[in-house]
Amino acid sequence: MDMSLTTIAGIETYLASTRYAAASIETVSGGHTAFLYRVVLKEPLETGEKTVIIKHSLGYVAQSLGDASRAGAITLNVERMDFEHEALELVYSNPGLSKIVHVPRVYSYDQLTHTMVMSDVAPCKVLSAVLLEADDELVARIGHALGEFMGRFHKWSSLPEQDSVRRRFLENETSRDAVLGIRWQLAIAAAKKFGLEREWMEDLQQAGLEDAKSGGPVVCMADFWFDNILVSTAGDLQIYIVDWETARTARPELDVAHFATAAYSLVHIHKRNPLMREFFQAYKEHMNLDEIQLGINAGRDMLSFGVIMPWIRHRDDSVRRPIAQLGVELFEAVRANDQQALRKNPVLADL
Repeated sequence: MDMSLTTIAGIETYLASTRYAAASIETVSGGHTAFLYRVVLKEPLETGEKTVIIKHSLGYVAQSLGDASRAGAITLNVERMDFEHEALELVYSNPGLSKIVHVPRVYSYDQLTHTMVMSDVAPCKVLSAVLLEADDELVARIGHALGEFMGRFHKWSSLPEQDSVRRRFLENETSRDAVLGIRWQLAIAAAKKFGLEREWMEDLQQAGLEDAKSGGPVVCMADFWFDNILVSTAGDLQIYIVDWETARTARPELDVAHFATAAYSLVHIHKRNPLMREFFQAYKEHMNLDEIQLGINAGRDMLSFGVIMPWIRHRDDSVRRPIAQLGVELFEAVRANDQQALRKNPVLADL
């Protein structure tokens, strides 16, 4: 009997005696750090839903991260799934954050095996695909909805009465230490690759890792980029943010900079759009941003992730190096405390 939850046969056995017994199972693409399955249920749920998503994590990366790693080469503590479960429950129980932006509903979570059963939000497309097809009006609506949601979420999590929530998510050491450490390692490796390394970068890395230990004023999603944002392709605009396992207490600029990095790397090779203008406008109605912290986070992420985004990673160096160069220029503006240079950088131009 196969009970390995990394296989379809194992998932079928695992679910057989539960209310989620499967008529059929298929793997779902998109999860870098976990195993994802779509289950067609033998019996619909009380809500009428006929499918669910199963997410199972082990102590290693499930898929390659492009230039970042080989699958299995990066170890990540499985307790990160506990934080994802808690983050999803936190957001789901707070519907006032948005009428458009949501998270999947968690039906059950097995802490022993780190396996989650969630609602299936299909049919959806990842945000990067939608942005390439949508007109400016739809892009603006998406940007505004995401900025409003994240601004409200950050603001809510910063309130004094959420102190226990912030203390809990400060405990996500996998996100705070391992994942952030990987981001910095990738950034410095990219700087070396493109001949942009500066002697002070390791000092910036050390300061960033040290700063993260004290957390920050909000709970961040901490993996806020386009392929973790699903846009419904049926009916009215509905958006779902998935993969919350790195959620942690941090500075709000962590989320905003990662999103801005994804946005710039897409318009670097495609036409400009109003996404970030609308995002920043809506976000700043609820939260203020520290431009220096934005520069640090966006500089790191342009170097680490900007050059390996799925729509960028297979391009030649003539496309990728200018992205890395903008990351270095953000760092240099931070070191000079030059806020004018930060605002002129294309990554933050809509700020």
